[in-house]
Amino acid sequence: MNPCRAPWPILLAVSLAFPPGCAGAKREGWLAWNDGDPGRAVAAWRPLATAGDPDAQFLLGVAYDEGQGVLADPAEAARWYRLAADAGHAPAQTNLGILLVEGRGVPRDEAQAAQWFGRAAEQGYARAQTNRGVLFLAGRGVERDLEQGRTLLRLAAMQGDARAQKHLGSIYDEGLGVDEDDAQAAHWFALAAAQGDAGAHARLGILRVGGTGVPRDDAAAREHFESAARDGVPAAQFALGFLHERGRGTQRDERAAAGWYRAAAEQGLPVARTRLARLLLEGRGVDRDDAEAARLLALAADAGHAPAQHDLALLLAQGRGVARNHEQAAAWLRRAAEQGFGPAQEKLGRRHELGHGVERDERAALTGTRGVARERDESGR
Repeated sequence: MNPCRAPWPILLAVSLAFPPGCAGAKREGWLAWNDGDPGRAVAAWRPLATAGDPDAQFLLGVAYDEGQGVLADPAEAARWYRLAADAGHAPAQTNLGILLVEGRGVPRDEAQAAQWFGRAAEQGYARAQTNRGVLFLAGRGVERDLEQGRTLLRLAAMQGDARAQKHLGSIYDEGLGVDEDDAQAAHWFALAAAQGDAGAHARLGILRVGGTGVPRDDAAAREHFESAARDGVPAAQFALGFLHERGRGTQRDERAAAGWYRAAAEQGLPVARTRLARLLLEGRGVDRDDAEAARLLALAADAGHAPAQHDLALLLAQGRGVARNHEQAAAWLRRAAEQGFGPAQEKLGRRHELGHGVERDERAALTGTRGVARERDESGR
């Protein structure tokens, strides 16, 4: 069972009360679950759930949600969660809200999800406070309210909820409704990272590399990135590649850099695809492969990554790894230039000056590209 399915975790590790009369059967099911026998656990919980016990209804809902001891059935999970939720069971209210957010087993309804999170949050349930806080930050299911979202996240974070701590770190890092505060961001990321939150490790590593909010420490950053990379966070994998390529916080190792870039590239991270492509073009850390580099750059360029668009244009102009095509090269330079990417603006201006793949246009040559860095006269027109 995965007790922390992002971004809305199903939570089984809760403190359950075992009332007299049903404690034995409930404990028996719990022990069976922990012993890896979910079928026996479901058999112990089902009679209690049918008789109206909210804890057992919640646990049976988790079994159907996760497909443990029974075939996965989100609609049946929602049915059991709702029965427990109507009785005021905070974890069941939270998990029902998760299903409503995701539209699994029930029609997607973020407004109703926010209500269920709210009922659980009023009981002080940290995971519900976090989920409702996130909805307030994003304006999903509720009117956007940064202050309310931040308040709920802080309540959950003070209870030790790692997701809330990570979100608070992001709020201070990005200045979301508050003044940017690198030290506060680092504080909350560190608390979440100490609980093993992979995303928080990645964000704290970035702060360490830049020395923002914490002393600059490339070796410590590498350790944070390694922790997050093991959990498959592509940004951390890319960052490890960067450190290995530059020899920061570790020995310079272009082969290791290429390996980490590839791991992130395989998850679709455009900047990793671009960096790996450059290593392939230069034969650094990997065998030179112009065609593979062109393929990676095309994927990153399609995703809107301006440096990839620029580099792909150069390959098209040279006929390197792809068929030479000056018109396509100019089109990719234009897309990169329109994002404000200086090298693309310069090269596109040169193409307009010479008429390579575009009409010769002296004004466009001077300004880099039509619609980009367009000069204004003194009157501001």
